[in-house]
Amino acid sequence: MIELKTCPECGVPDYVTREHLWLDNGDIVQSRDEGHRVVFFESENIDPLFRKIEQIIGVPVDPIVITAVRREVRNYVSLLIPDEVKGLIRNKVVDVATIAQSLIDVAKMVGHGCQKIVGYRYEKDENDYYTVTVREPFSLPMQCGTLLGTTEAVAGVENTVTYEKLSEDTYKITTFPCPHPEEMKERLRLRRYRRRPGDRKQERCATCGGPRALGGYQWHLDRGVILNKASGRRMIITGPNELDVVFKELEQELGETIPNVVVEAQRRFAADGFYSLGDIEEVEDFGNRLALRGLGNLRDLQISGKGLRMRLENAVLHLMVVGMLQGVFDASRGVESRVEWELSEQGTLEVEIFSM
Repeated sequence: MIELKTCPECGVPDYVTREHLWLDNGDIVQSRDEGHRVVFFESENIDPLFRKIEQIIGVPVDPIVITAVRREVRNYVSLLIPDEVKGLIRNKVVDVATIAQSLIDVAKMVGHGCQKIVGYRYEKDENDYYTVTVREPFSLPMQCGTLLGTTEAVAGVENTVTYEKLSEDTYKITTFPCPHPEEMKERLRLRRYRRRPGDRKQERCATCGGPRALGGYQWHLDRGVILNKASGRRMIITGPNELDVVFKELEQELGETIPNVVVEAQRRFAADGFYSLGDIEEVEDFGNRLALRGLGNLRDLQISGKGLRMRLENAVLHLMVVGMLQGVFDASRGVESRVEWELSEQGTLEVEIFSM
C-alpha cells in the first residue's frame, strides 16, 4: 500500500509531484521516463464526447477506446513497477493483491475513482480473474482499459474485460486471460512525442517543488476525485496517447473525416457551456493553464470579433483543443464559424477560426 501523503503547503499528493515533472515547454512527463508524456485535464467531457462521436458516425467507439487505453496504461505501469517486483509477483513470492492495492492507491491520487478488490485468482492459467468495484469512474471505457492494462503489466499475460453496472455511480469490472486480435496488435501503435525546448516559467511550491498552481485543486483521496476549487470541474492525470490513439484508430477504420467529427463533437460540447471564452481571453494566464495541463506551450493567441488565431507548440490532444476553441468562440460571439488547423511533424498546432 502506498502512503497517501500530501504536501503540507499546497495539498498535492507527494506521489503526483514525485512521479511527474512539469517542464518549461508545456510538457508533463513521467519522472522515470521523460519520453512518456502525461496530461492533467478536465475529464467530465470524455464520455459525452465519445457519445457525441457515436451519434455523428453511428458506430460504437468503446471497444477502440478500451484497446487504446489498455496499451498506454500497460506501458505506464510496466515502468512504474520494477522488473524485480514483477518477477516476484509472477513467481508467486509476493501476493498480487499487495501490488493491486498499491495501484488502487495510485489510481486515487490521479483522479481515477475509488476501487475496491472484490475477488481474484492468480494461478497463471485460463481460469485466472481479477474483479474490482469502481465508484465514480472518470470514464467507464477508459476505466476498463486502465484496469485491463494494469492487469497485463502485472501478470504479463493478455487479458480482456467485462463490466456490470451496480448503481448510478458504481460498476463491477472483471479482467481475465484472453489473447488480443492480431489486427489490433498491429494497428494501435503508440508514438513517442518529439520534445521541443521552451521558456515558460511556473511558480513552484517551496515545499514539494510542484507547480504552485496545483494548489488550486482539491484531492479527495477517499473518493479518488480531483476537483478544480474555483470551477468544480473534475480533473484527471492520464496519458494523451490514450485519446490520440483512439482518434487515429477511428480515422483508420472509418475514414479521413474522423478528425473533423472529433472537432465537431468537442465544439458542440464546449458550446453547451463547459468552457467559457473568459477561460482563454487572458493570453498569458491561458498559456500557463495549458502548460499546467501538459497540453503544450502557447506561443501566440489573437482573438477578435472576426475570428481567433492560435499557435501552440508541443501540442497534444490537438483535436480536443481545436474543438474547445471553436466551441467557446461560437458560444461567446453567438455566431457560427469554420475552423482550420494544422499539426506539424514537430508538434506545433496552428489554429484559425473564422466567423461566418
